[in-house]
Formats: sequence, structure tokens, C-alpha cells
Amino acid sequence: MTYREMLALARENLNPKVYGEHCSAGFVSAVIEGGNGKYYAGVNLDLACGLGFCAERNAASTMVTDGETIVRRVVCVDRDGALMTPCGCCREFLLLLSPRNADTEFLVCAEPEKTMKLAEFLPLPWETFGSAR
Repeated sequence: MTYREMLALARENLNPKVYGEHCSAGFVSAVIEGGNGKYYAGVNLDLACGLGFCAERNAASTMVTDGETIVRRVVCVDRDGALMTPCGCCREFLLLLSPRNADTEFLVCAEPEKTMKLAEFLPLPWETFGSAR
């Protein structure tokens, strides 16, 4: 699947809904390509108590359920279908799944196509602090 196809799928999965005063979902959508070559999609879930989760972590959790921890590529979009970069929690989450995910590519611009690696977003992961480097 090309980045363009991943972007189209992420946009297709957007389905913003408010389920009540304390719950909404589908305002952000992500598609992940796993190291196994499979694609995993997820949307965000926002809960007033803070127990929700991001679209990237939703997709990655499905990937882990399938036995994979390596992420090759990620496309994430907001409610308007515009590309997004991962939040700090998602950056750490993906890196902690596997150190190989430092090379995970995120689509940051569709035209012209531009990607950035997770290591560029997260140059100093928390486990490196205090280590002898």
C-alpha cells in the first residue's frame, strides 16, 4: 500500500461522533503498517476522565494483538483529514514496543511526499537520561 492509499484509508475511517457528555470518538484516524506487512487502523477515543486513547495507540494495540511489535510506517489525520504528527505519548508507546521502531516513518506532508522517522520526533527517549553516553 502506498502512502497515498494509507492516507485515503485513514480519511475513510474518520467518523467523528459524540456518544454522550463524557465520550467521543473518531475525530482522529491512523493507519499503521506493521513489520509483518499487514495494515492496522484505529481511531481516537476521548473520555472526560482521561482514560481515552489516541488513534495511533488504538491501531498499534490491534497490531500487538496480532503478534507484531514492529511499525514500518504511520499515517495519522485529524477530523478534517489533515496529516498529524504523533503526540508525545504515542511516540514513547511506539518506541517502547520495539527499539527498531526508531526507524518508523510518519507521513508529514502529502504533496510533495515527505516523511520523518520516529527518532527525529523523539531524539532523547526517557530511558537514555542518566546513562553514560
